Amino acid sequence: MIKKIILRTVAVIVVGVVIALAYTLYHKSPELFEPSVVGLYQEELPALDPTSARTIDSGDLVGVSDAYNTQAWVGIPYAAAPTGDLRWKAPRPAVPWTGALEANDYGTPCSQYMGLAAGLAGEDGEVVGNEDCLTLNVWAPAQEIVDAEEYEKHPVMVWIHGGSNDSGTANMYQGHHLSGSKKVVVVGVNYRLGLLGWLSHDAIRATAETPEDASGNFGTLDLIEALKWVQTNIDQFGGNPENVTIFGESAGGRNVYSLLASPLAKDLFHKAIVQSGTPDTTKLSLAENFADDKATSNDAGLINSSNELFSAVLRKAYPAEDQATIRARLTSTPSDELMALFRSYTPTELMNVASENLGREGEQETADVLRDGYVLPKESTMSLFQDPSRYNSVPLMTGTNLDENKLFMFRNPDNVEMMFGVIPVIRDEKRYNRISKLVSDNWKAGAVDEPAIAITATEQPVYAYRFEWDDFPPNLLADLSVLIGATHAFEISYVFGDFTGGTPTEIAEGRLNLERRRDLSLSMMDYWAEFAYSGKPGKGRSGTQPEWSEWSDAGDNLMILDESSSGGIRMSEIRHRFADIKQALKTDDVLTSLEEKCRGYADLFMHGYQTDDFFDQKEYESWGCVDYPAAMFRTD
Repeated sequence: MIKKIILRTVAVIVVGVVIALAYTLYHKSPELFEPSVVGLYQEELPALDPTSARTIDSGDLVGVSDAYNTQAWVGIPYAAAPTGDLRWKAPRPAVPWTGALEANDYGTPCSQYMGLAAGLAGEDGEVVGNEDCLTLNVWAPAQEIVDAEEYEKHPVMVWIHGGSNDSGTANMYQGHHLSGSKKVVVVGVNYRLGLLGWLSHDAIRATAETPEDASGNFGTLDLIEALKWVQTNIDQFGGNPENVTIFGESAGGRNVYSLLASPLAKDLFHKAIVQSGTPDTTKLSLAENFADDKATSNDAGLINSSNELFSAVLRKAYPAEDQATIRARLTSTPSDELMALFRSYTPTELMNVASENLGREGEQETADVLRDGYVLPKESTMSLFQDPSRYNSVPLMTGTNLDENKLFMFRNPDNVEMMFGVIPVIRDEKRYNRISKLVSDNWKAGAVDEPAIAITATEQPVYAYRFEWDDFPPNLLADLSVLIGATHAFEISYVFGDFTGGTPTEIAEGRLNLERRRDLSLSMMDYWAEFAYSGKPGKGRSGTQPEWSEWSDAGDNLMILDESSSGGIRMSEIRHRFADIKQALKTDDVLTSLEEKCRGYADLFMHGYQTDDFFDQKEYESWGCVDYPAAMFRTD
């Protein structure tokens, strides 16, 4: 049920459903907000604006005037290109340039398989982007001042995009509306993805120059490097380096939690917002061990563990050798030779090795956010939350969407039949909704309730929300409020005030819900901005929103974010603990077979996000699951 978050699923919904519903009450609504500068694929921004000239530690640059009285600078290198010998190394400082960098052209997304989240045109199964990708984008309220000390200093909001940590780009997200309307500086970061972003192996440790190089957490280190860049340079854009909020969605939210856990990120940010992200990190046994006997061993590695990937590369170099010989060669080959061979492969070749291992075209699915013991602790992030001195304790806002899992269920032909290839029909609506509720509630437990309970027990502030907007315009072919609902990633457009350019919620545009959708978005931007200013969403930046209270053990603990006809924005008491989810699954009257219950337990508490922190073997066996070893349900 739980899969790694692959946002390219959105493409199937946007293309398939919209085509199917084209003749219904779907209307383009450009008057909702100003059109995005970028649109579905990346384009150049407007002409350069001389008043946006700035000087940072790497050199001079000039940006553009953008919508909502903002200025934008995109494609700014914050680190050196991690290519050649710097592949699988911690980021190095950006190479200074001469002259003025024209910051009106987005940097290339990091290497990934083609998908909507890549923000580029391409074919399915094609690797797009490249390794020279460590760039960031900045939007700031327009100012023309020669001396940076005279700039009005605004809160900084650093956006970390989602996409399973193997896809996505900051270039898909426009910060101008949030920046201009709420007077904040928005920074979007591109970071290494997939096996180029996270890879832990003895050969990497043996050839490392620094503890950071040895960690395997290169994507995490990229984010830390970007936050260091913000501390050094953001005042040149009118940002306050002493008031930085990190926020991210899905894998981006998970990365926000990892930055809370990393001692290397200490003092680089001051507030954190997690949108549909969990605090899970990956054990090195999963990241490195061979996948043998995974049906019986819970310590077996992933199909694309580092040893499996290195062995697959060696098999290509020595195709006549059997598995035992290849593994012996893996052990006996000097680390520098092994790394030279691995670095000789292009990103496309490496990703195709991972895809072949999985047996699924266009996917790599490798370990990420690793418990290396240096960048990230060896213990779980949840265990750190018991003591504020053991993590970067800052005000936290965290939430999920009501129907998180429907985005992924929609693709599964076991759940939804596509009549005539385009019309979605749910096979068993009761079962569909029940599975969605179990998984989505479990998502909330892991992302919101369990962290909030642990953190607030130490008297640290947490603010929680649930996004429930599902006000789709009526149509004759499918009830999208049931099929998709308030699903994964749909809140992003509301946070950025951007409903154009291929965003997930573009399929929901319609004149019937225009005003309510706009109002909810403006309210959410109001809350997000006020949190960035003060560490409390309160009544929003305008002071006119319903009061958002802190998480509490009793009474209202959750802000519901919904449009007015469905109850509007309001505090509520809704609680989900892992123990509650387990009991609901155990007694469920729809998932009735023992195998279904055992599979559900394993999927929810062992295989989701590559963690087994809440898997209890004795409890699992007490359910009668002895004949269904949990590892047999792994799909990696």
